[in-house]
Amino acid sequence: MGGIYSFCSWDHLHEYTTTDAAKKAAKLSYARETKAVKESLKTASDYVKEAQAAFNAYIRVRDSNKPCISCGAAQGDTVRGGKFDAGHYRSRGSAGHLRYHLLNCHSQCVKCNRYLSGNVVEYRKGLISRIGAERVEQLEMDNNPRKFTIEYLKRVKKLFNYRKRLYERKFR
Repeated sequence: MGGIYSFCSWDHLHEYTTTDAAKKAAKLSYARETKAVKESLKTASDYVKEAQAAFNAYIRVRDSNKPCISCGAAQGDTVRGGKFDAGHYRSRGSAGHLRYHLLNCHSQCVKCNRYLSGNVVEYRKGLISRIGAERVEQLEMDNNPRKFTIEYLKRVKKLFNYRKRLYERKFR
């Protein structure tokens, strides 16, 4: 629709514009209420998933110019699949407390991460060359359990989304 409208009187014109504005306001109010309801219905696992997605996206952007930490495949290598995951040295299942640890996660090709179960032996070698043996040993010995609160997970999501946008702008 759209276009030019003609009205028989100023009263009808005023009535049309106020109802149109009222519709916009109602639509905006409904959208706000819907967003608030959806936010209130989220479970802790929903927040974990959102924070993990933001963290993984940041890792992919951070390591976009680096090869696979396990096999050394270059990013965009079509022979090996070409896609990269954010691979964790100590898996999220066995060491959930390290799921957002920056030194525990690096870009890893899909083949190594998914089909070779992380290719851990080669990952360790690559990790030692990137961060050093001392830090790798610290990661391996870190077994202190951590409990992530919803507020913490919201901060993690916000922080890594911000860092990702920053890296994307800085290293286009």
